[in-house]
Amino acid sequence: MKRLVFLLCLGCFIGCSSTQQTTDDSLPQLLKRTPLPQIPATVTQPYFELDMVLYVLENGSVSDVRMLKGSGDSTWDTLAVASIKGWQFIPAHLNDHPVSTWHHIKTQVRYANPQYCCLAEIVCASKEEADSVYKALEEGKDFGTLAAQYSTAPSREKKGALGEVDVNLYPENICQIIQKLSREEYSKPIQYGEQFVIFKRMKK
Repeated sequence: MKRLVFLLCLGCFIGCSSTQQTTDDSLPQLLKRTPLPQIPATVTQPYFELDMVLYVLENGSVSDVRMLKGSGDSTWDTLAVASIKGWQFIPAHLNDHPVSTWHHIKTQVRYANPQYCCLAEIVCASKEEADSVYKALEEGKDFGTLAAQYSTAPSREKKGALGEVDVNLYPENICQIIQKLSREEYSKPIQYGEQFVIFKRMKK
């Protein structure tokens, strides 16, 4: 079944409670999306644009979504808002501290086939630790054993296993890296927010 995915995502800073200015690299950065609902039958064009403002909290979650321009179908727009509240961001920073902000996003969405991959992960708190784990993998250590020992993610309880994942829900740079992995191949450490992750593409 086809589902909607993002073709283009552009964001700009709206404001926060402080009167001090932030820099571009301190703005919220999208980490992971939740799927949007199926496109309504009333929308006949191959793609459409959404224009919205999101209130991104200090912990990176979304507490409020205000749709400025939607699909034209009010039912779909309501379902989309509920889904977007499940997005996760790296929060904006001010003077090196996370802050809650309004974030303006314009995005174009279209139909696309989900791209499912069977994945496992090792999530590390620092680049140094991720590099150490990667070195151990290169030396032949078992991925699942290392995940259970070092990963900070809940998946460590399953030796890093995530199961079938639609990689379109990851940021584009991570999606592209995963797509290039062969089965049983693992990635180099990838920065994912403030953490670092090593993905492995598993056999089904």
